Amino acid sequence: ANFDLNSALGFTSEQIIGPNTFDVGQNPAPLFTGFSPNVRGFEVAPGTITPRLTFPLTLPSDEAQRIEQSLDDTLTTPHNYSFNVSYGRELGKGLSFETSYVGRMARNLLAARDIMHLNNIRDPQSGMTWYEAINRLIDHRYSLTPIESVPNLPYFDNLFPGAGFLLELFGVPGLTNTQAVYTLIARPDVGGFDITDYTFIQTFLDDQPFARHNNTFFHPQYAALSTFSTIARSNYHSGQFSLRHRFRNDVAFDFNYTLSHSLDSASGLQASGAYASAFIVNALDPDQNYSNSDFDVRHVINANWLVALPLGRNRWIGHDMPRALDAAIGGWQLTGIFRWNSGLPTGEPFQADRWATNWNVQSNMVRVCAANASVTRNGPDGSPNLFSNRDAVFRCFREPRAGEVGDRNILRGDPYISLDLGLTKNFRMPWEGHNLQFRWEVFNVTNTQRFASASLLGFGLPPDPFMPFDDDFDPETPDVLPDVPRDFGKYTATQTPLNEPRAGRVMQFALRYVF
Repeated sequence: ANFDLNSALGFTSEQIIGPNTFDVGQNPAPLFTGFSPNVRGFEVAPGTITPRLTFPLTLPSDEAQRIEQSLDDTLTTPHNYSFNVSYGRELGKGLSFETSYVGRMARNLLAARDIMHLNNIRDPQSGMTWYEAINRLIDHRYSLTPIESVPNLPYFDNLFPGAGFLLELFGVPGLTNTQAVYTLIARPDVGGFDITDYTFIQTFLDDQPFARHNNTFFHPQYAALSTFSTIARSNYHSGQFSLRHRFRNDVAFDFNYTLSHSLDSASGLQASGAYASAFIVNALDPDQNYSNSDFDVRHVINANWLVALPLGRNRWIGHDMPRALDAAIGGWQLTGIFRWNSGLPTGEPFQADRWATNWNVQSNMVRVCAANASVTRNGPDGSPNLFSNRDAVFRCFREPRAGEVGDRNILRGDPYISLDLGLTKNFRMPWEGHNLQFRWEVFNVTNTQRFASASLLGFGLPPDPFMPFDDDFDPETPDVLPDVPRDFGKYTATQTPLNEPRAGRVMQFALRYVF
């Protein structure tokens, strides 16, 4: 269904009009004649839109930098292996104990990858790849190396002999090819352009005369082609512990604890969008995506119980009370359900408007110090925040390098807790087999609201929050640190939506006649 509805490959004909195709002078755009115009007659470069479809459809190699999606023709059936071993024993007096290991390993899972991912081209003479070469220059970027002091890398001379000419077009002559590329990414402190959108730099260098060959990085038909493939993997391991008391002496309960860890390449389902949660950012190194699952919950505790209150005739309190009084105040039962689990991964801060590795999907930022969540209900603007010291956490991130996908699922949101209680009383009627039951049930007894991990704002960050920058491009004035986004780490929702009936404390009463 996803392929049928969204894939253009072979099923629809689409002509994309590139930016700056029209102007108000020599190339005016078609006049607006109303909504839903007949576009068949529009004269657009490179020609008139075709009036009919002819199969099989193909897209021209015109370097239009299309972003599309499709299916892999090598899809296979995913498979998984499940393991479990349990040990249990009776402890006496109605108690029993059980402990288990439960594991699951899955392979060939469905995930999306960009099969037109930009080439990490290797220079056969120097043996260096694009990622290796550009990351050498990124090292100089962080060292604030002066442009004229950057040593020559044969990689750029061999594959991009016109890079120096590219910088001449920007008014920066007299540089080696290596220094020219470095100037694009160098910080303003040393006179650079401060471009950390490394895939954007690849568009500059992609063709002649700057590159030795055309289409060095980009496929001429697509800039990105997300394709669902069976390439992902996942692993789940857990220890599970249970203590049970069967109904005896008016008491029954279960107590359960699970310690688990779930890891995967991507956590999206088959219904995930082509560039959404099931997407592997670097198709050339998919193992970089392997990390904590989006749904990984490390600790889970739950319990349920039924207890007859020790009040009434023949009970601990009021053992000899009259039958009439016992009918009124005796025979009450308390029931309850409790659940607590640790927080889910929140997602990580990401590049706000840069694409370090993939043309269409941004990489996450990378921690340079211990940036951990510590939820506070009184953030800088008085609202809940994922971080008690958001300024310090903000300074703990750097820009992802070319080829990196960044940190995945290393921050945890708020844990979840819930307590429900019920009080029940059965009244025996004078007629045999007839009972009147009264129930009082309270959901979310503590009226607790836990903040939702998926409602964080301000996670699109500027370049290198941990480094000061030259805000006026004047080497004589002191550098300043990037401003912390106003909504960085701010919560805007709860794990139970406030418009749902069970969001706050809810009570319900029932009177039931059984016969």
